[in-house]
Amino acid sequence: MRRFLVASAVLALVILTALPAQATTVSVADFAFTPQSQTIAQGGTVSWHNNGPSVHTSTQDSPLSLWNSGNIAVNSTTSSITLPAAGVYKYHCAIHTFMTGSVKIPIKVSPGSGIASTTFTITLASATQSGFTYDVQRKVGSGSFTTWRTGVTARTVTFRGSSGTYSFRSRLHKTSNGATSNYSPAKTITIS
Repeated sequence: MRRFLVASAVLALVILTALPAQATTVSVADFAFTPQSQTIAQGGTVSWHNNGPSVHTSTQDSPLSLWNSGNIAVNSTTSSITLPAAGVYKYHCAIHTFMTGSVKIPIKVSPGSGIASTTFTITLASATQSGFTYDVQRKVGSGSFTTWRTGVTARTVTFRGSSGTYSFRSRLHKTSNGATSNYSPAKTITIS
């Protein structure tokens, strides 16, 4: 029975890691991005399709400025952008600046629970990005988020703790100018 459980767990891990990255398209119409806030997995892609009667853009807010689609003509779709790192990326239409949106990319933590001897792996990005580091915050129990690690260059970090609940979130940090994304949606682990 134990061998069956181990084999099942390994097979599930292989299937989960072989899944293709998520791709999504945001609609641009009636002077709004729909959905206004889109959540995708690390390494997922986003494109914008203009369904409205006016030309628009998808321009990531400065000073991070990761993308600028240029003009999106009526009934056309932008090239996809890939966002490998956890964070919240705000953007706007450069022509109609009141049009805003965001792409949220959660942090990953595995496993979701364990005991004091469990080593948890916190995945900050699906791929390395030259010129960027990651900042990680941690919250213990119902406390507030505090800085846990800054300037992380690896895509993953590990954590071991005593019993309780811990939440983690991270952001992308551009080393050339100090610009950052907003912090990612948090993931919580429980240690018994």
